[in-house]
Amino acid sequence: MSAETALPRPLTLLIRGMGLVAGVLLLVIILLTVGDVVSRNLRDRSIVGVVDMSTMLLVATAYLGLASAEADGRHVSVELVERRFGARARLVFSALRSAVLVGLGALMTWGLSEVLISAVERGETTNDILRLPTWPAKIVLLISFAAFFVVAIWRELHTFSAERAAQTGGPR
Repeated sequence: MSAETALPRPLTLLIRGMGLVAGVLLLVIILLTVGDVVSRNLRDRSIVGVVDMSTMLLVATAYLGLASAEADGRHVSVELVERRFGARARLVFSALRSAVLVGLGALMTWGLSEVLISAVERGETTNDILRLPTWPAKIVLLISFAAFFVVAIWRELHTFSAERAAQTGGPR
């Protein structure tokens, strides 16, 4: 991440922590899978619930890395079309992206909050043998998407600011 798009320190610590948790969860998935394979080979049966736990942990692992990937610029982006336009058009595209990110971020955060509240109120569980509560996974989704959108909006506002400064000849 470049110095001009440096994130606030608390946000940086949060997304690094989320990335660390994702790494630990990945190790847990590996250990569960290895344990299940060993159990199948030695005892001719799987460990009850490993597939279900691994599925939930895999979802958490994937989403916990969203904000970190955005902060480091590791998401796929296509700039081929935009580069062909002038500075003013790029400024408009940046403003439009910012507006879309704010709207989509607000909508996703609100929707995921409602889903989380509903899951807690209804005592929602998975349909598998363990009947695991779904609210922990829904908290992970909510936090992950919120952090992703905060980072994406932050980066896009810095892009907009840099484009505007380039047009006016001001400092970046």
